[in-house]
Amino acid sequence: MRKIVCCFFITCLFMSLTACGSKEGIIQSSPNSYLKFTGNTHNAYATIDDSDPFPIQSSNENGRIIHYEVSPGKHKIIVMRNNAVALKREVLIGKGMTKEINVK
Repeated sequence: MRKIVCCFFITCLFMSLTACGSKEGIIQSSPNSYLKFTGNTHNAYATIDDSDPFPIQSSNENGRIIHYEVSPGKHKIIVMRNNAVALKREVLIGKGMTKEINVK
C-alpha cells in the first residue's frame, strides 16, 4: 500500500511540474509601413515624396483594399485630380503601421 501511495504521489508531483512550463516569444512587426487611400479616388493621382505620379485606387476588382508600401518615417503626399491639388499632407508613419488617407 505504501508503494502505491508513493508512486501516486511521485506521478502527481511529476505531472504538476510539467504543467508549469512557460512560453516565450517575440512578436515582430513588419519593417515596412503602408498607406491606404479612401474616399473619392476616382481619376486621382498621387505623389509620395516627389515621386512620379501614380493612379490611386482604394480597392481592386475583387474588392480587396489596396495598401501602398512606404518606409517608416515622414512623407509628403500630394493627390491631384483634374490638374488641381485635391489633398496635400505630411504624415508620420511608424514601423508596421497603416495610415489612412481620406481623399475628398
